[in-house]
Amino acid sequence: MDEDLNRTVVAFRTLVNSLHRAKTHERLTEAAGVRLDRPDVQILAHLLDAPEPCRIGAIAQGLQVESPHVTRHVASLEQRKLVERVRDPDDGRAWRIALTEEGIEVANRCRKVTTDWFEGALAAWPTADRAELSRLMEKLADDLTAHLRGVI
Repeated sequence: MDEDLNRTVVAFRTLVNSLHRAKTHERLTEAAGVRLDRPDVQILAHLLDAPEPCRIGAIAQGLQVESPHVTRHVASLEQRKLVERVRDPDDGRAWRIALTEEGIEVANRCRKVTTDWFEGALAAWPTADRAELSRLMEKLADDLTAHLRGVI
């Protein structure tokens, strides 16, 4: 195996494990001042990044999970008034999920906590290295996601 590729996979696993630890999620929600499950935060972030409200299936596809999983969490977020259902402009019989004003605020607070963590970790990095990391991470995310869609 290519040694650079092996080092990349090991580093990626270390990063994913660090971000997915229960304590990391607890620190995130505590710092953001909200109590949410990890999937709730993922749904809010997905909706924050989306250019328009999304159907449940589109959220599930974006998060690479099953629709019933998203449906349960959306119902909980809806009860908490963080998301709302809006008519699909392309099909009046269907619904899309949109962030409420409070949902936008909560999603932005969670995003800020995560961004602050990255800012702290990358503070000593030269601007060129940060730009290169950003470019390569976007490329990796796009290419790996596309590859896994074809494999799974």
